[in-house]
Amino acid sequence: MRIPPTTLAVLAAASLAGCAGTDSGSVSRELTSAQFEDVPVPPGFAMDASEGRSFSYSEGGGGAAAIRLGRLEYTGRGEPLETLSWYAGEMPRSLHGWGPGVDLESDPPSMCFERGGERCLVTVRTEGGGIRIVVERNVGGAAPPEPEPAPESEPESEPESEPAKDR
Repeated sequence: MRIPPTTLAVLAAASLAGCAGTDSGSVSRELTSAQFEDVPVPPGFAMDASEGRSFSYSEGGGGAAAIRLGRLEYTGRGEPLETLSWYAGEMPRSLHGWGPGVDLESDPPSMCFERGGERCLVTVRTEGGGIRIVVERNVGGAAPPEPEPAPESEPESEPESEPAKDR
């Protein structure tokens, strides 16, 4: 699996910012689910930290200007739609604080959750004898598709009235 070029550019910029002498940015060297502490993981699933699967980047702490983005992948057993339904119930809980999920009606099944200016895309797909959960946070792929504008229709013209007849 390849990492999208825009993601690589963000990571490269973040790495360079760290070289400039600021310690406000950090590229994770050791991945854990705690990096997305407000995104739950179903019981029985383990993070896939193999090369190119998961990454996380954060900058600015927990303030309003904080940047948190990344992708964490998990593997386990279950049914994709049941797992997505589990996320639909868990993410809006006050413990996690996300808004209700929007079913993207896609294949593989995905839901997008929002909270303030943050977005979290959860995709569940069958892989081998199990399933893979991909959690993307604040990355280009995490934005739900923009609705297409309704086609403009021409206003219906009223039938011309017949000229009044002289009596």
